[in-house]
Amino acid sequence: MNTIQNYEEFQTIINQDLMILIAKTKTCAVCKPLTDKLLQFMNKYDSIPVYQVYLEDVLIFQGQHLVFTVPTILVFSNGQEILRESRFIDFSKIERLFDIYLSQ
Repeated sequence: MNTIQNYEEFQTIINQDLMILIAKTKTCAVCKPLTDKLLQFMNKYDSIPVYQVYLEDVLIFQGQHLVFTVPTILVFSNGQEILRESRFIDFSKIERLFDIYLSQ
């Protein structure tokens, strides 16, 4: 998993066909186990890049993408947000989206 260090870096990678990103903070107790679960889940989709962003390191990200709670998982396709899951993550919803997208 790659860590986004600044907003300019995010803007260069957002235009990929499909990508998933987890927004979190360094003090979030739920974020670490959820990140581990996300990485395990993404083993099935090794062609889709996974990124993380720490909101305290990239302050502008929170405002630009309206992240009000952590953890938040965002899925982007060609620069557009196509799915957002916050706090209670429904991995089956992400799986259905990926399966539909990858079957096209």
